[in-house]
Amino acid sequence: MYTTGKIATIAVLAMAINTAMAADSVDVKVIGTIVPAACTPAVTGGATFDYGTIPASTIPADDYTVLGVKTLDFSITCDASAKVALRGVDGKSNTAAKPIGKSFNDPDNTLIDARSWMFGLGAEEPGKLTGSYRMWIETPTVKLDGKAAGQALISSNLTSASPTWAASPNQTVLITSPNNRYYAWSTDATTAPASFTTMTGTLSVQAAINKGSALDLTKAVHLDGVATVELYYL
Repeated sequence: MYTTGKIATIAVLAMAINTAMAADSVDVKVIGTIVPAACTPAVTGGATFDYGTIPASTIPADDYTVLGVKTLDFSITCDASAKVALRGVDGKSNTAAKPIGKSFNDPDNTLIDARSWMFGLGAEEPGKLTGSYRMWIETPTVKLDGKAAGQALISSNLTSASPTWAASPNQTVLITSPNNRYYAWSTDATTAPASFTTMTGTLSVQAAINKGSALDLTKAVHLDGVATVELYYL
């Protein structure tokens, strides 16, 4: 009590002296900005999945050609612990030639149909769609701050006032392009997205080429897929 009283007395005296003697003054401001954690995604290999040169002679005229799976390391690094969700945006929307009836090697073992979400591989000219691809992250490859992720989560209403999360089928983050597909990870068996400063995992891509009869194989046909992985702070 004595210390508190002494401090209060000094403050009152200082105010009295200031009131009696000060002729000029200066305003002192205390400013700053509190910002949320900033997170940065990164993909090794220049974020480029390169299928190299594919001989036109290997492309059948009446069937789709499903290529192999390619992988790159994916990471998210935050300057403070944060809860983050991600989704994909197709930079070549409306150019996906879906390989109907073909199976892909993602954990869902997807048999492609007209409803399947695919990213486009561009078009050499109007109406001649090159193909499409799928992109995913398998949860067993994911670590949050060095610890294995609990499970993959999916939300279709992240922008609503009360977003809900559920376990993603087959524990897959199947990065797609619709606006209502967001993904995150937990650190346990719950459906609560986890906070982390560092996430690491494997990003996989598998592409398919359109039927040869739909392409002009007398000249080079380029696989030209571009997608963006967006981060959302929760």
